[in-house]
Amino acid sequence: MIIKKIDTNQKNVGPMKIWEYKINPDFSGALIEIDGDHGKMKCVGEDRIYFIIEGGGQFVLDEKETEVEPNDLIFVARNTPYNFIGKMKIFLVCTPEFNPKDDVKLP
Repeated sequence: MIIKKIDTNQKNVGPMKIWEYKINPDFSGALIEIDGDHGKMKCVGEDRIYFIIEGGGQFVLDEKETEVEPNDLIFVARNTPYNFIGKMKIFLVCTPEFNPKDDVKLP
């Protein structure tokens, strides 16, 4: 199966450029370029897997900070507070598929 981008335009969300991919109701993906601070949040509806393609930075999961670099894989279980900071190109897989209503910003 070949998955095409949802559209040819990128979304700009804060310090990120995002290209979304709809796979099916069980999975979705996104290519993310970030230069800055994503912002602390948790997702209440899906688990997320982040694969670092290039660049580097930090992921903070449950207040524990870890340096990340290309080829690192980060699993974020639903309801886990997290943030990421840096200049990176990342591929994200969400299961079930991404729903923006499931994102909860945290202080």
